[in-house]
Amino acid sequence: MVLEEKVEFDNSKLNKWKKWALKGDMGVKGYRIVEGAYGSRVDKIEKRRYMVVERPHGVVYQHSYGLLSRFYEGLLNKKLYGTKCPKCKLVYLPPRVHCWNPKCKLEETEWIEMPLEGEIVTYTIMAFAATPFLKDLPFILTYVKIGNSCTAVPLQLREVNPLNVHVGLKVKVKFVDKPKGDLMDIYVVPAEKPKPPKRSKEEEERLKKDLKIVEEWVKKHFPKEQ
Repeated sequence: MVLEEKVEFDNSKLNKWKKWALKGDMGVKGYRIVEGAYGSRVDKIEKRRYMVVERPHGVVYQHSYGLLSRFYEGLLNKKLYGTKCPKCKLVYLPPRVHCWNPKCKLEETEWIEMPLEGEIVTYTIMAFAATPFLKDLPFILTYVKIGNSCTAVPLQLREVNPLNVHVGLKVKVKFVDKPKGDLMDIYVVPAEKPKPPKRSKEEEERLKKDLKIVEEWVKKHFPKEQ
């Protein structure tokens, strides 16, 4: 028996982006002649002449969230779902369809609603990022344990000075105004007053200097975003 797909809700933009993707056929559309660096050591750099060609290529990816779909549907409704093993009681967020405890032999987990609060277990202040996030630099990427989850989820930390972030900071989970069913629909903010980590004067000044360099770079490359 073949089951036909039944669309229960359709917010697809596929037809629009298909036309965009077809414009990129990998053919050469433009080129530049440039003078650039050549050499294997920074103290022995020469100038060489290069030709740079432009081959636009567009792709529209479609992938199913499969058995994890409830987590992403929950984001659309501004709710956070994890999974819990009925045998060992381990809670997972990000969710896992099957328990990873070897003793449970891939027991299928159950969905549970999670609290919108957690704790930072590690973090980094991002000075570089993938193209969609460059204009947001410098931002704080944290790994947060939500509720009693045994795993941590990567989330941006907002509304706090990067110099004041520390491991163990209690945070609240927030949702963007218009969720799209993506992990970027959620972020965290401090749930308590941060306690700046102890640093030497030299470390503090170096970090401030590095942050200023990144901020100036963003202002230069994304002036309309400021």
